[in-house]
Amino acid sequence: MLTLDGFAVQYLYGARLFGGVDAEFRDGKIVAVYGGEGSGKTSFLKALCGAERAEGSVLLDGEPVVPKTDKIVMVFDDGAVFASKSVYDNLAYPLKIRGFDRAEIAVRVTAAAEETGISACLNMRARTLSPADRRRMSLARLLVRKARLYLVDEPAKGLTREDAEGVFGDFMSAARRLAKDGATVIYSTSDRAEALAAGGRIAVLVDGEVKQIGTYADIRRAPDSIWAAQAIDPYYNFLPCILEEQDGVPLLVFGEGDAVRADALRGRTAPGYMHREVYAGWYPGDADRSGKTAPTDCVSCDVSGYILRSADGIYERCGERRERVFVRPDAAKVTLFDRANECSIMTDGEVAEEKA
Repeated sequence: MLTLDGFAVQYLYGARLFGGVDAEFRDGKIVAVYGGEGSGKTSFLKALCGAERAEGSVLLDGEPVVPKTDKIVMVFDDGAVFASKSVYDNLAYPLKIRGFDRAEIAVRVTAAAEETGISACLNMRARTLSPADRRRMSLARLLVRKARLYLVDEPAKGLTREDAEGVFGDFMSAARRLAKDGATVIYSTSDRAEALAAGGRIAVLVDGEVKQIGTYADIRRAPDSIWAAQAIDPYYNFLPCILEEQDGVPLLVFGEGDAVRADALRGRTAPGYMHREVYAGWYPGDADRSGKTAPTDCVSCDVSGYILRSADGIYERCGERRERVFVRPDAAKVTLFDRANECSIMTDGEVAEEKA
């Protein structure tokens, strides 16, 4: 098991990333570290394996992680470690330096190449490989030796859509096998579909901050912040309103004559927010379909159906094209956020992070 306690990275120029994360990643699990370019994904993985110095503690099986431990396999580049050497030699190198005999090296390299579909490339020089096969060589390097923790930085980055889908599919197949054998696999990605593909926990990174760690269901039901909700669904809505109360019933007041009764929020918000402006957030499929509407300004679609957008940028996901968008939330499914830091102010209904 990988355990983080006060995990952060402090750089000499002043930047401090991750803000002191406490988390556990259990054996046999696959975890996605999801964020855009510059969000800190690579630094997160490097600090996990000891390649970058971290504050707090990083424990693997109860022991501090140190660089170059054989319990960890790391893949951070495109696979061409020795560009002028053959694919076979690249895959064999980590085994040679650990004293494996030639017969065992041959067995392991051949098996890893077969599993990743690059058997025909073993005698080719690494620099002559296609981008997709260089990535597959990286995956094969994951498999040549056993470890307790596998870290992979963006396994399909920089490939065409078709190649990325194929390579990422190969990676997920290998990751599931490694997890089935009891290892922990952590990979980073800037692709939402890739982040959700494993069906496990997701660490959402934004600008060097870990916004939330949880399963898709955890984050969808109780996002810790607007950032985390938008990581799950880019069409997540948030709209300023005043949190009021009438006869003991919470109201979300969006403007004069525009209030939503919110019985489901009774007793579920942090103290001090009544009569203050907050954000009301909701997923585009959670609109109040008996409430206020606005003309449809744009129609698009994804695998979940049509996405209608109002001129004010409110989204609704539905199964049909319509000329009007429902632009207010179902109060039973709304989450309220602080206007300043965009963090949830809900006091119950939040999902305690499952220790996966």
